[in-house]
Amino acid sequence: MQVLISGGSVAGLTTALILNRAGHSVTIVERSIGPRQGGVAVDVRGAALDVARSLGIIDELRNRRVSYADRFAFVDHEGTIQAAVDPSTDVYDSPEDIEISRDDLIDILTGKMNDDITVHHGSWIAEIQELTSHVAVDVQADNPWSGQFDLVIGADGLHSGVRRLAFGPERDFVRHLGLYVGVIRHCSVDLGVSGTTVFNDPGRMVMVRGDGNDQSVILGYRSPLVDYDYRDVKSHKEMLAAAFSGPHGWKYSELRAEIDASNDLYFDTVSQVKMSTWSQGRVTLVGDAGYCASFFSGMGTSLALLGAATLGRALEDEATVPAALATYCRAMRPIVDSAQEMAFEGAAILFPSTQDEIVQRNLRYPAHPDIDTAEV
Repeated sequence: MQVLISGGSVAGLTTALILNRAGHSVTIVERSIGPRQGGVAVDVRGAALDVARSLGIIDELRNRRVSYADRFAFVDHEGTIQAAVDPSTDVYDSPEDIEISRDDLIDILTGKMNDDITVHHGSWIAEIQELTSHVAVDVQADNPWSGQFDLVIGADGLHSGVRRLAFGPERDFVRHLGLYVGVIRHCSVDLGVSGTTVFNDPGRMVMVRGDGNDQSVILGYRSPLVDYDYRDVKSHKEMLAAAFSGPHGWKYSELRAEIDASNDLYFDTVSQVKMSTWSQGRVTLVGDAGYCASFFSGMGTSLALLGAATLGRALEDEATVPAALATYCRAMRPIVDSAQEMAFEGAAILFPSTQDEIVQRNLRYPAHPDIDTAEV
């Protein structure tokens, strides 16, 4: 079977590996001019670990897991620790779950690719024409081309072009959760933080993560949906700097300088993708394109791995592509529903919206007595 995948990140690469191993001819188109990079650490959790084992990458994931201290310290304006969360017991499905740099995961998956998988960087699907026995596509690139495929897979993220072409405009499926988030992958100066430290004031969140050598920052703030270009980095910096104005937040002046200096800023709305089906004819969606659970679910990467594996099994088990896609959607529905509910649990811990919620969170997860008065 001839398969075209749009998107060369975790969902696209995993799907390509699984379908290629099953004997399908796989082509990937990816808008970026090289391997997709960006973001900070991601989680491989629960049943997604079994997918990693089946791909033969579980040992590499364990060897390259992040070295941050396995504790989130919540601090006040002065940097005094008020509460602490142990992700392995309070957040993750089990202590076996793995947190790893997104770039490292992409590197591991890319290392498993072989010459049978064709990758076109700087390319994206510009038009889809659904026919009875195949899908005709036009690909935009320096040298545009057209092709016919038995199956087209959108693994192209929250702002999926395949979803827009095959299912309808983004506004019909993307549900804004009232939050925006920015990620600075590498700080330009030492912020004096090791491990993971979180500061909240109503409507804002700062998370600084350090491994002793490097530090990254996640900035989140509450806002209604605004109209902006999600590819315009200048506007992203302006929005973040405005959200973290004022002298009173923990390290706000240093963080505004980091926003201005960053050359690898990620910024986007915190949203979920809600769809009644992820398949239309011979077009289907995998990962955030179809069922983004949101930044605060901690499940985006795991859903991408599980979605790829579930689609692969369905294509093996069913006699036709339409039947396989129907099976895939049925199997993924309870997994997706559960993961999307988890987003609200994560936001309650990491992003309480009022001062009273901050106090209640701190009471729920008190710091160990020997670090109650420590400062970060």
